[in-house]
Amino acid sequence: MRWSLWVAACGLALGCGGDDKSESTPSGGGPGGSDSGSVSGDDTGPVGMDCPEDTEVFQARVYDPVLGPFCVGCHFADGPAAGTQLVLDPDDMLQNLRSTSRVADLLLLKPTGLHEGGHGGGELILPDTDAYDALSFWVDWTRGICDEDDAPPCDDGPTARRLWRLDHAQYQRTVEDLLGVATDYGESLASDVRVDGFSNDAEALAVSGLLADQYRSAAEDLAAAVDIAGMLECTPEEGSTTQCAATFIEELGTRAFRRPITDDELTVYLTLWADVAEEDGFFEGLRWVVAGMLQSPHFLYRSELGYADGSGNFSLSSWEVASELSYLIWGTMPDEALFAAAAADALQTPEEIALQAERLLADDRALETTADLVDVWLQLGQLYTVAREDLTGEVMQAMTEQTRETVKGVAGADGSLSSLLLGSETYLPPALATHYGEETSGWVEQDGEHYGGLLTHGSLLTVYALADGSSPVHRGVAVRERMLCEELPPPPANLDTSPPAADADGTTREKYEVHSSLPECASCHALIDPIGFGFEHYDHLGRWRGEEVGQPIDATGSVDGLGFDGVQELTELLGEDPRFRACFVETWRRWGTGGEACAEDEGDVSLMGPLADITARVAFTQRLGAPEGDDTRSTGARMSVAAIGEVASSVGEVSAGGGSVGVEFALTEVSTWASGFCSDGTVTNTTSEPVVWEVRGDVSGTITSIWNANVEVVGDEHVFTGVEWNAEIPGFGSTTFGFCGER
Repeated sequence: MRWSLWVAACGLALGCGGDDKSESTPSGGGPGGSDSGSVSGDDTGPVGMDCPEDTEVFQARVYDPVLGPFCVGCHFADGPAAGTQLVLDPDDMLQNLRSTSRVADLLLLKPTGLHEGGHGGGELILPDTDAYDALSFWVDWTRGICDEDDAPPCDDGPTARRLWRLDHAQYQRTVEDLLGVATDYGESLASDVRVDGFSNDAEALAVSGLLADQYRSAAEDLAAAVDIAGMLECTPEEGSTTQCAATFIEELGTRAFRRPITDDELTVYLTLWADVAEEDGFFEGLRWVVAGMLQSPHFLYRSELGYADGSGNFSLSSWEVASELSYLIWGTMPDEALFAAAAADALQTPEEIALQAERLLADDRALETTADLVDVWLQLGQLYTVAREDLTGEVMQAMTEQTRETVKGVAGADGSLSSLLLGSETYLPPALATHYGEETSGWVEQDGEHYGGLLTHGSLLTVYALADGSSPVHRGVAVRERMLCEELPPPPANLDTSPPAADADGTTREKYEVHSSLPECASCHALIDPIGFGFEHYDHLGRWRGEEVGQPIDATGSVDGLGFDGVQELTELLGEDPRFRACFVETWRRWGTGGEACAEDEGDVSLMGPLADITARVAFTQRLGAPEGDDTRSTGARMSVAAIGEVASSVGEVSAGGGSVGVEFALTEVSTWASGFCSDGTVTNTTSEPVVWEVRGDVSGTITSIWNANVEVVGDEHVFTGVEWNAEIPGFGSTTFGFCGER
């Protein structure tokens, strides 16, 4: 988020530093010593610098994003920091410019803690942050470096080349679309590191030892469950088994890796298949190929490397753009239309990309992505991890359903952000209607006074609460950080940050007003509590209340000096706040691109508009990189039939084992104990014609019960045959049976 670290630099974490008198400009005290370009002058005259006193540049680049929201609260004429040289006045931008310029030598010393006199806000601003860059910009300006267009905050340009690992939700959807099997493995994988609340940060998505082991286990289980025969487009008959396996591997590899598989890769996987197939059969060999591909970095990571385009940068290939489109809009692998466009190299112009984006956005999966975004934006997934008194699983699920269905309804009607924020129509599941004491469920029109709009959703109100009560702090922070993208610093380590005692006298508001009046708390809580008090009509489970402990609820508050009464008026203020709109777009970009992002207010936006906008930006198709960097593998056409045949010939024809002609048989012990066991058997028809099956297996023990098959002991072998309904298996079909026995 944009303002982390800088808040405390203005004294918001440890007090305003009003007793610090050292913010005058000492001779030689700034970077560069006595030649550092320090400015001088009085409050009424211009400062001595070569760059113009451009208040518009100062306000846009320094005051509005940093000084105004966070520093004026202390650094004003009668404020705690009035004794310093940095005194600000919201109504006099020229004075603010001159005050800030006068302390230019200190701007990169005080907040970083490098100044010998220290800083009341602590050592809380670091290089390579937006805050530090803003300070550096103005220090340069005071020294005569007047390039106001230097690195504009939201410039759309190429981004760094990278490999971006699938997040867990993308992994699960991709497996399902690739193999046609339902799975919940994505929900059981080791949690990813969150960065600024986002679990899909490209730099943070590494593969730990634990995750690698989980990927291996999942790959083997999924390969055992997949219907290989149903995926085949060829017949593995005698004399053509290797060719058929190679064709399957080329097709699966292209879809799994989201690009054409190479000759070398086909050779590796075909050799793996041959080694297994000779002993365990044609289909078992392919199952190990599937397991191998699901663990490959080329499956687990998305390529955004591009090819050298002659400009010194790299352009993403059509295959990479196809993946970028599908994962951005649908959260899964490309569909056949995108694969076809990639194979034809048709995704190299803005027009073609826009056409595909429009097609994908028209699909219901794009609505699910939009609902996911709102969950991420407001961190509503925490609903399943918080402890709230009297919160049942049914109500929890209903709260989630309300928000997701309402978001999808607004997005599906091409509604705007304002429609979501201010609209009174919502989806109210029966369990939530009962929870609120309402008689009507489904799509309902709310009264716009007690309920109506996103900020009155139970999911949000319950996440940002305490176990048994409302929380002005949690709700105020949610608005500041999640809805305005103004990240607050953590409280100092030496402060007691526990909420007021639950058994203390008075309303929640009265208790928090006393609690936050402490000098060491007041500066931060002045930014939080006036917003959070606006939610006081709602308890910890989002239920409306008119009074608390026998007193009428006081839900008045303010956002940076603008007053309101209750959530509905707060909602209207936010709807008119450019920070709110810019934050929403920034969140889309941050989540959609997996890296740092920003946005400027462009007025009310379509709920899905920023998603389409991402695909039209230069950063969607262009990457930065060294000229000598290697090109991506994700280029070129798929292997021809002849090329696949050459690889198959180099491996040689394989005589698949594992069962009688036309049949493969796998026997797996699924449970065992001291005196007994149970096993499952799978019989697969490897031909295109129906087959009446009979298979033989070694069983260590005496079978006492069997289902879906008959068994006869012949010598040392157990001979299994089908029962009436599964004795004949159709072409490429399979059947299963099971039995238990004694040792």
